[in-house]
Amino acid sequence: MADYLSDRSITHNVGRRDGVTPTANDHDAAPTLAEDSARVAEVVRRQYGLDGRVRALPGERDRNFRLVTEQGDGYVIKVHAPGADPAELDLQDAALLHLAGHPVPRLIPSLDGRRSVTVTWDDGPRIVRVLTWLAGRPWADVEPTEALLHDLGRQVAAIDAALSDFTHPAMGRDLVWNLTSAPRVAKLAALLDDDLMPLVTEVFDRYAEHVVPRLAALPHQVVHNDANELNILVDDDGGIAGLIDFGDLVWTPRVCGLGVALAYAMQGHADPLRAVLPLVRGYDEVAPLRTDELAVLFDLARTRLAMSLCMSAHQHANDPGNDYLLVSRNGVADVLRKLAGTSPDLAHFALRDAVGFAANPAARAVRRHFTSGEARPVSVLDEVHLGGRHGERTREGVRLGRDLRTDASVTVRCPLPAVVHAVRGDTVTLAHRTDDDVPFWTLYRGVTGPLRPGGVLAPGDPLGATNGKNLRLHLLTHLPDRVPDLVEAAEADLWTSVSIDPNLLLGHRGGGAARTGRDAAALAVRRRTNFSRALGLSYSEPLHIVRGEGAYLYDEADRPWLDMVNNVCHVGHCHPRVVEAVSRQVALLNTNTRYLHESVVAYAHRLVELLPDPLRVCFFVNSGSEANDLALRLASAHTGARDVLVLDHAYHGHLSSQVALSPYKFDGPGGQGGPTTTHVCELPDPYRGRLRAGRDDDLGPRYAAPVASHLATLKSRGLRPAAFFAESLQSCGGQIVYPDGYLRAAFEHVRQAGGVCVADEIQVGLGRVGRHFWGFETQDAVPDIVTLGKPLGNGHPLAAVVTTPEIARSFETGMEYFNTFGGNPVSAEAGLAVLDVIQDERLQANARARGDQLLAGLRRLRERHPLIGDVRGEGLFIGIELSLPGRAPATAQAAAVKEAVKARGVLISTDGPDANVLKIKPPLVLTEADCDLFLDVLADAMIQVEAHIQ
Repeated sequence: MADYLSDRSITHNVGRRDGVTPTANDHDAAPTLAEDSARVAEVVRRQYGLDGRVRALPGERDRNFRLVTEQGDGYVIKVHAPGADPAELDLQDAALLHLAGHPVPRLIPSLDGRRSVTVTWDDGPRIVRVLTWLAGRPWADVEPTEALLHDLGRQVAAIDAALSDFTHPAMGRDLVWNLTSAPRVAKLAALLDDDLMPLVTEVFDRYAEHVVPRLAALPHQVVHNDANELNILVDDDGGIAGLIDFGDLVWTPRVCGLGVALAYAMQGHADPLRAVLPLVRGYDEVAPLRTDELAVLFDLARTRLAMSLCMSAHQHANDPGNDYLLVSRNGVADVLRKLAGTSPDLAHFALRDAVGFAANPAARAVRRHFTSGEARPVSVLDEVHLGGRHGERTREGVRLGRDLRTDASVTVRCPLPAVVHAVRGDTVTLAHRTDDDVPFWTLYRGVTGPLRPGGVLAPGDPLGATNGKNLRLHLLTHLPDRVPDLVEAAEADLWTSVSIDPNLLLGHRGGGAARTGRDAAALAVRRRTNFSRALGLSYSEPLHIVRGEGAYLYDEADRPWLDMVNNVCHVGHCHPRVVEAVSRQVALLNTNTRYLHESVVAYAHRLVELLPDPLRVCFFVNSGSEANDLALRLASAHTGARDVLVLDHAYHGHLSSQVALSPYKFDGPGGQGGPTTTHVCELPDPYRGRLRAGRDDDLGPRYAAPVASHLATLKSRGLRPAAFFAESLQSCGGQIVYPDGYLRAAFEHVRQAGGVCVADEIQVGLGRVGRHFWGFETQDAVPDIVTLGKPLGNGHPLAAVVTTPEIARSFETGMEYFNTFGGNPVSAEAGLAVLDVIQDERLQANARARGDQLLAGLRRLRERHPLIGDVRGEGLFIGIELSLPGRAPATAQAAAVKEAVKARGVLISTDGPDANVLKIKPPLVLTEADCDLFLDVLADAMIQVEAHIQ
C-alpha cells in the first residue's frame, strides 16, 4: 500500500481540487526541500528522540517531511512557515489529543513534553510539530463504491460526535473556508469565466436567501471542515483508514462539515446527488441529522463548490503564471453544472428520504386535509374506470398518478376550490390550499379546454373534455418543473411523497395505491433508516425471504433454504391446515375473551389435557415475553415476595420485567447488570461447567445445590423467593441439556423455601424434545407454572400461561386481568390446528426419530472433526459446541461455519455465552432426506473452516 499525506500548504485552502499543492507520497520530494532534510533530521533527533531516514515532501509555505525509522514507523514533520499563528496550531493539537483512539494522526510530544518546538530557520523562527503517519490511499485514487461512501459518512460523523464537546479559545477564528464566510467569498465571483459566473452567482444567491436565515438555529460545534479527496485515506480492505489535515478546524454549524464531505464526494459521478446519498445515510447512522440540517445540506455542498471555484480564481489572479492553481476547476465546475439542473427542493426531499423521513414534510398536511374530512371533493368524471394503480411497479418503472379511463370524450370537472396554475398543451394544473393554508396541486394530463392561468374555479366547474384517451390524474404536494408519470424504483419513495395517492381525491373503495416492491438491497437500506439498529439481521449477507413451505424458506429468486433454526413455525412454514383455520375464523369473527366463544374454551381444555396435574388454569397472551411477565405477576401475587432465582445465561423475554430476569441480556453487551431482586444460579452445563459429564458423579443434585445456597441467603435476610424461573432446556445459553435430576432437585429446594417453580417452555414445548411433549418431563419434574409461546400458533402471535388453581386464585385480587388480543378466536383456531397437526402427522415421534438421526450423524462427524467439542440435545433441540484445545470456545470458527453452511443453502444460528454453539431447532416436519442434506453440508463446512485454523 502506498502512503500519503495531505499538505495544507496555503492557509485556508482545501487541497488539490481547489488549486493548492497536492498531497504527495515519498517517491520524489521537491529538490528545493531536500537540502533541509538533514537539518530536520537533527532537530527531531535532538528534540523528539526520533532517528531515521528523512525525506522532504512538497509544500509552499510550510516545510513538510516524512521520517521513517529503522523499525518502519512513520512520522510527518511539519516545519510551519514564519508567522504561523501558534493559537491555531494549538487548536489542531488539542483536537488531535481530544480524538485519541480515532483514526486520525497522533500528535507526538517532544522529549520535554511540549506539543511543538520552535527552531531557527533561514527565514526566521519556525514552529515544528511531529505527527504519526497514517497509511492509506487517498480517496482521489480509489473507486468510491456505495459501501465506501457509507463508511465515509460514518467516519465523518464519528469525528463530529467526538468533537461535539470540544472547545478551544481559537475555535471561533475568522476562517475564509468556513462555509459561513460564503458572502465574503461571493465577491470573488467576478473573477470567474462568463460560463461559470452565473452558476456560482445562483448558488450564492440561494445561500443568502435560504441558508443564512437558518444558520443560527442549527447545532454548532467544532468540525474537521475539510474531508476532501486528499484528506480521506482508504485502507486495503476498502474501508476508511482515517482523516488527516486538521488545519481547517472551526466552530460552525455541525452540518457544514458534512456539506464539505458531500461536495468532494460528488465529483466524478454522473448523478452527483444520488451518488452521495449513502454517505448521508452513513453519517446519520452515527450522528442523526436534524430536519433543519437536512433543509440546508444540499445548498451547503453547492456553496463549498462555488467557494472553491472563487478561491481558485483568486489565487490564480495573484499568481497568473501558476496554471496548477486551476487544475481542479474542471472537476468542481462539472459537478456544479450537473447540480444546476437539480431542484433544491427535490434535493432536500431526497436527503430526507435517504435517512428515513417522509420525503416531503408537507405531504402529511395534504393527506390530513382529505382523511380528516376537511376536503369535500366533487367527482372529476361522472363515471370512472380506474386504470393502473399509483405506486405500481412495472417493467418501465414505478407508476405515479392514476389513469381514469373513458370510452369517449367526456367533461372533466374541478374537484375543489382552485386557481388555474398552468395550461400546457393537454395538461392542466390547478392550485389548491388546505384549511391550514398548505398549498397542493392537482394535475390532469389528457384534457383540452378554454382555461387560462389565473382563473378561479369552484368545485364542479368544467376544466374541459378528455381527448378520447385516458385521463392521467396527479395529486401533488409539491410542484416540480416536470411531473413524471413513471420514475425509477430507487426514487419511488421520494416521488410518491410528491405525487401522492390520487384516491385521496377520488375516494374509490379498493382503488388505493399499490405497494412499491423493493429488491433486497433497497429493503436493507430502508430497514436501516426506519428500524432501530438494535434489531439485527442474520448472516453477513441478509436473505430476502418471500415465502415458506414445510422445512424450507424461499428467497425472491425462489431458491430453497433448508431451515434448521426456526422453532416458531413448529409444524412447518405455512402449514395448510393452520392457514385454513386462521383464514376461516378471521372471515367470521375476531374479538376478545369478554364474550363466550367455543374456540378459546376448547383450546384451553386441549392444553390442560396435555399437561400433568395440577396444571389446569389457562391465561392467553400474545408472546412468550408476555407469558413470562404474567408468570412473574402470578408468582408474586401467590407468595407476596419479589425475589426471583434464575439460571446464568438465561433469556426469558424482551419486556423490562423479563430483561431483569435474563442474564443473557443484563450481563451481555449493553447490559447494566441485574436488579438486587434477581439471583443468578450456576448453569448446570455438563460440558464446560464446574461439574462435567464423565468426570463427576451426581451432576443433577450437585448442580442444584447452589439453588439451595441462594435460598439460604435469602432466608438469612428474612426473605423468601417468589419464584425460580428456568427454561426446561436452556436455549440461548447454548442448547444446554441439564443433567438428570437437576430440575427435580432444584424445584424441591424452591418449594421448601416457599417459592413457586416456573418452567419456560417457550423454546422447547409441544413435542420438540421427542421423548416427551414437554421439556420439563425429561427431568421427571412438574412445575407450578408453565409458560408457552413461539410454537403454539405456528407463526401466529399466540402464547399462554398455565398454572394451578391455588396460584390462579391468588391472582384474583379484584383487579381484572384483561388482554385485548390474548385468546382471540383466530389465535385459538391457529392453536387448535397446530395441536391437530402434531397429533395427526405424528410430529412428536418424527422429532424423536429425526433427532436420533441427527445426533448419531453429528457424533460421527465429531470423530472426524476435532473442532466439534460436544454434541447434545433432545429430539429436534440440538447444540453443536465448537471448541479449540482445552475446550476454549471457538467463537470465530462457529460464525464461519454458520456462514459456510448458509452458502450451501442451509440456515442455522449460533448462540451460547461465547457464541460458539451451533443451534439446531427446525420445524418438526423435517424429513430423513433433510437431515442427510444438513449432515453433508455441515461436513463440507467443517472441512472448509478447519482448513483455515492456524
